[in-house]
Amino acid sequence: MYGPGATTANVNARRPYLPGTIAAARVLESTFASDYHALQTSVERRGSRWSAKAYYTFGKALEDIDYQGGGLPAVQSSNRIELERGRTSNDRTHAFTLSGIWNVNYLDETKDAMVRAMLNGWTVSAIVTLQSGQPLTIGAGQDRNFDGLTSDRADLVGDPELPSGRPREELIEEWFSRAAFALPAVGTDGSAGRNIVEGPGVKNVDFGLFRDIPLGGRALLQLRLEATNMFNFVNLNNPDTGLNNAATFGRIRTARDMRRVQLGGRVSF
Repeated sequence: MYGPGATTANVNARRPYLPGTIAAARVLESTFASDYHALQTSVERRGSRWSAKAYYTFGKALEDIDYQGGGLPAVQSSNRIELERGRTSNDRTHAFTLSGIWNVNYLDETKDAMVRAMLNGWTVSAIVTLQSGQPLTIGAGQDRNFDGLTSDRADLVGDPELPSGRPREELIEEWFSRAAFALPAVGTDGSAGRNIVEGPGVKNVDFGLFRDIPLGGRALLQLRLEATNMFNFVNLNNPDTGLNNAATFGRIRTARDMRRVQLGGRVSF
């Protein structure tokens, strides 16, 4: 409990139960809930020559405390658990996936032998992924309420949202408005909610091209070309969300993997 003379060094003397005698106590309670609401759609086409599947989800996931952030949930104040309700750490407002396979192995005897030899036996596949960003929490980086926990959030003092259509040079230098957050006053909880900022989205295309070449009998040679992030999209990683990191707060310094291509061959018999 915060009061006059409170510091980060006398936490045990300010605990609500047997202060100065009992230190940290872990309490497990089944009192938290989560909610998920979504529009989920799917389309599928099956065929001998080509098949495809598409999925789209427009949804929102909420939970009373951050159980999806990894490990035991960290709270800003154990005395005000109700302030922890927010979007789940794995929530994505929009998620779209399209995958397809095209088997070019249907040219019959009416076609020229050379044409059949060149075009039959190919398989083309692709996976398209589009996702909106991950929700992020802006942390103060300091124990401002002097409760012995360093998971305090910042104060929200403005609108953190900035236009998303800005040049990339501007996006990586200030993904959200840095001026919208400030350190809470000593002895208070941060007013910013949990997961109120959204990070960069993801767009990706993986591609595969395969050719089956009969070697006689049951033997088969398959030549493979596989590419991840085929169009080399720049997918930014999340910005720094620690208000105490003045040099990098709100800025992005890394990105996801660039295009990777591999060639291979496989013989089956």
